[in-house]
Amino acid sequence: MSLALVPRCSSGCCRRSVALMSRPLATAHNEAIKSYNEIPGPKPLPLIGNAFRFLPFIGEFGGMQADQMNKALHDKYGPIVKLTKIPGRRDMVFSFRPEDVETTFRNEGPWPDREPLQSLNYFRDVIRKDFYKDGGGILTENGKKWADSRSKVNQPMMQPKISRRYVPPIADVAQEFVEKMRMMRDANEELPADFNNELYKWALESIAFVALDTRLGCLATNLAPESEQQRIIDAVNIALDKLFDLEIGPPYWRIFTTPAAKQVFNALDVFLEVTVKYVEAAIDRVERRRRDGQDEDYEPSVLERLLARMDVKAASIMAQDMLFGGIDTTSYSTAIAMYLLSKNKEKQEILFKELKQLLPRKDTPFTDEKLEEMKYLKAVIKESMRVMPIVSLNLRNTTKDVVLCNYRIPEGVSVLMPNITYRFDEDIYPQAKRFLPERWLKVRPEGAGRVGSAEDFDAVSHGKHHPFAFLPFGFGPRSCVGKRFAEMEMEILLAKVVRNFHVDYRYGEMKLTSKLINTVKDPMKFRLTERNE
Repeated sequence: MSLALVPRCSSGCCRRSVALMSRPLATAHNEAIKSYNEIPGPKPLPLIGNAFRFLPFIGEFGGMQADQMNKALHDKYGPIVKLTKIPGRRDMVFSFRPEDVETTFRNEGPWPDREPLQSLNYFRDVIRKDFYKDGGGILTENGKKWADSRSKVNQPMMQPKISRRYVPPIADVAQEFVEKMRMMRDANEELPADFNNELYKWALESIAFVALDTRLGCLATNLAPESEQQRIIDAVNIALDKLFDLEIGPPYWRIFTTPAAKQVFNALDVFLEVTVKYVEAAIDRVERRRRDGQDEDYEPSVLERLLARMDVKAASIMAQDMLFGGIDTTSYSTAIAMYLLSKNKEKQEILFKELKQLLPRKDTPFTDEKLEEMKYLKAVIKESMRVMPIVSLNLRNTTKDVVLCNYRIPEGVSVLMPNITYRFDEDIYPQAKRFLPERWLKVRPEGAGRVGSAEDFDAVSHGKHHPFAFLPFGFGPRSCVGKRFAEMEMEILLAKVVRNFHVDYRYGEMKLTSKLINTVKDPMKFRLTERNE
């Protein structure tokens, strides 16, 4: 990206920040680095600080969604904004430039520090300290405790040879869900308006097979409202909807339990109850195999590998975190990919061409080797995440002084990095508003066996997008531990859907609701027409 095209902040710093970001702070004094106090942003009032800005009706951010607040801050103050004096919160700096995102991540050290969700942390440290007293797991811990937990889960969760074992069973879940999709279509071949609830069931069934080593039976017809499966799905919905309300404003719920806090804590109790039950069942299975002498050639599951490396409580917490973070994100990401393919039919047909080559029949078995060859499928999902991202920002707490946009940021500040603000930046992504999976292909699509539009590839391959502009799974030691499984689930289901159906959406532009994550606001009434090829 040309420095001449980088948006300037009010201080004129941006020409220099790329050169500064890889240089030690001590050598940068000749560059006239500005002080932390000079960073633009809303000015706190005496006594009440900036808390009033989040109050409904009277505050400028009251009632705003996350993306609206990020845009408002960027538009008013520029590419770096400071927000201070909110009770119960450390200082926050919003950084809106990929160059500064890189600086932040490059300086996070071996033990990256991230502000946990305060309500989740409070639940584990206070409400249910009886269970979590020895540690809250990788979602809420920092420092050595986090490092110890993460070191134990990296091998089971992130080794390709382990995740590859799950392709056939995850494909079985996806195939079962495709058959269910056939049955739930109406006379117009449309899925029901509440299809998001059905997607949650697919995602829960898939990730539970990894996290809890069992099939929960979420895809059964007409789940009862009081069923365990529906209780978990409802808990996800409640937690994600109400957590944002608890996190965005002053934490009054620490003083008295608000209705939203009560709902969140009850939902988190559901995760705890279910995971402990199934982890204990997994322990019983392992012990039975050992007693019966059947474990000599047995390949342990992810959960069994976790149990071999940590105690029962720690394994249960990891399973909870996998469920908590692996249902809504994969569900909505898959729905968005379906929507964007429905609005870009030529790309849908290119993807179908690739799938037809590798899956000649609709019932051709899925293998890890075939999945690896589906380059256009992977590009479709990456482009979907760019155009309509589910995760709209990354967050790190500074562990030492850094320079962002030529301002000195001290240790202990929360740096929020909203990537959603530059997803359509032409300086980063040529033809940014077009849905072009070709921008993620490594090789020009020409010749036998390679699918894609060579013309579109040429249109977007003349520049290289900044690698820190697109981080849907984070970066570094604290990147998403479930990345491999999330990608696998999305790729397999999307492949099966497009291999079986023409996907259409006839209700205009699909919009997102932006809270802790971005979720689909409109009914997912996709029209699925059977393919005969």
